[in-house]
Amino acid sequence: MDKNELIKRYASDSEGKLLLAQVLDKLKIMEERNILSYTKFLNEQQRSTVEKLIAGCGHPRHAFIPAYESAVRTVLVFLPDYMEPSRLYQEEISPISVIRATYSTTAKQPGHRDFLGSLMGLGIKRETIGDILVGKNSCDIVIMKEILPFLLTNFESAGRVKLSVSVIPYDEIIIPDLKYKLIKDTVASLRLDSIVASSFSLSREKAVSAIKAGIVSLQHQECTKADKTVAEGDIISVRGFGKIELLEIGNKSRKGRIFISIKRYL
Repeated sequence: MDKNELIKRYASDSEGKLLLAQVLDKLKIMEERNILSYTKFLNEQQRSTVEKLIAGCGHPRHAFIPAYESAVRTVLVFLPDYMEPSRLYQEEISPISVIRATYSTTAKQPGHRDFLGSLMGLGIKRETIGDILVGKNSCDIVIMKEILPFLLTNFESAGRVKLSVSVIPYDEIIIPDLKYKLIKDTVASLRLDSIVASSFSLSREKAVSAIKAGIVSLQHQECTKADKTVAEGDIISVRGFGKIELLEIGNKSRKGRIFISIKRYL
């Protein structure tokens, strides 16, 4: 299957087609020159699309980094035949770096939005910024190595809080515990609109409207079908509302409703 056929099969809009074209270009570089080749950071939806393309290409040697379990934004790396994935975190090889921004314990704790806003305010492109891991009195940020020198010189504050920025080894990264709320409910069916309504305390009508508006993703892919069946373990995101996981599907109540357990990320 040629390049255009692959792109047409796995992407439907112009943005998706451009992304897949770029990925195939990176794959071609690795195959023709037998060197490391990589993308910028991909979000979960982009990664899901790219994974389908990779499967369609016969699973060429690749890895997504960083590889910690809760990583949201990752870089796709195509590996030459002489390189093992474990080497991707060596400083002289890795396309990513990790910086740690620390601040005074007396300062008001800046949040994810403050750090991202400050970075974007410096003219940094979103695709060069990975996960922003806000902890207590520090924040670890995964970035493309190419912007490291600039940030070490110019990244001085988040909101009104002054920062001290340094490079840290990948194995010293601090990954905060994910906070979530456990929701137990009953639903009439496992349709997407029903699960969205239950998860985000919306009416069925508003859930349907959100789905039709294209702001709901199921398993990291936009889904506009309100009657789509949701399975145990599926991830649902609603832009502006948040993300949930359908943890468990239980038995039916006497009235025929289905018991469910939902993990809603805070």
